[in-house]
Amino acid sequence: MLHFTMRWPGLGLSVACESCGENEEALRIFMDNMPIKTVQGHEMVGGWMLRDRSVVMNQRFFDIPASKLSLETMKDAPVGRISMLFPQGRMTELLVKYDNCDDFRSYVPVAKVAEQDLETLKEAGRLQWRSATRSKEVIAVEFVVEDH
Repeated sequence: MLHFTMRWPGLGLSVACESCGENEEALRIFMDNMPIKTVQGHEMVGGWMLRDRSVVMNQRFFDIPASKLSLETMKDAPVGRISMLFPQGRMTELLVKYDNCDDFRSYVPVAKVAEQDLETLKEAGRLQWRSATRSKEVIAVEFVVEDH
């Protein structure tokens, strides 16, 4: 099974992630581009989701046609789901559901946060929400492949 770590160095938090069993080739491309570092964001309308708007894939080009990717709505996805939005070329957006949401748009599911790390994910989500709505601090997130 494919494994990677999502971590927020400035918060001292990290979560283990693994394939969700769908779109494994898309996940492989994402992982082939690691390490990836970007600014952590938060969905402002659809619900409790972390959102990374500018995920750059400089190592391996994303060339899977949209017609070959399965989709899922975040509303129906389990907590901990990691999904891509419009992966193409060298860019994608990444969303991570950490609590309930009403977002009915379709995303490309690729991974999930490990069950034992869901509380840590929720803590990162709460801290990012506080940043987005009050403190305005910039929080970085990193995606790295580590031995598990």
